[in-house]
Amino acid sequence: MPKKGYTGICLKTEVAQLLRAKAKAANMGINDYLTALLMQKPFNGPSEPETLGSNPSGPAPNNM
Repeated sequence: MPKKGYTGICLKTEVAQLLRAKAKAANMGINDYLTALLMQKPFNGPSEPETLGSNPSGPAPNNM
């Protein structure tokens, strides 16, 4: 259960470990690190095209 004023999010274990390592290397807590990362200049677009996303079988068909 998150502390009052906080919320919880689910991340893949590998993502959480990477964020913790990056935050530690920057001498920051994970919340401060994520805030700094998200406040940076927005990307112009993805550096690599996303072909599979979170669904390994590909995007859902657009049958609507």
